[in-house]
Amino acid sequence: MTVQTALRGLFSALIGLIMLPVVHAQPPLMLPPVAELPQVVAGTEGRQLLAAGDVITARGLAGRDARHYYLVRPATHEARGRRWDEASQRAMILGEARVIRPGSPALLRIERSHREIRPGDYLLAINREAEAFGNH
Repeated sequence: MTVQTALRGLFSALIGLIMLPVVHAQPPLMLPPVAELPQVVAGTEGRQLLAAGDVITARGLAGRDARHYYLVRPATHEARGRRWDEASQRAMILGEARVIRPGSPALLRIERSHREIRPGDYLLAINREAEAFGNH
């Protein structure tokens, strides 16, 4: 391997890093008890890993007024690999979804995803009015 070949490879790797999309980190949020949250049941066509543009079915949305939801997953304690206790359950925001057919089960379209969404993940209503005033 010549120096020129090594430099060409390094240059290509740096260009590849520069071209990666910017993903903004979301702070973990505190979840209410997960037993109270709607849950992703499945993706269309039996898919298990879902992302933006996919349609999902969810249970537990009947009687809820929200049209937009965060897709969340309970976080694990990084240092010990254990789940946080139920009283202070933390969650990762995986993306956002919009209701396209209410009911039980409801249909939602994933509008944005930061990570893959899987059956078993939860939905947390987004309060659009509070966001408009900067009260997240």
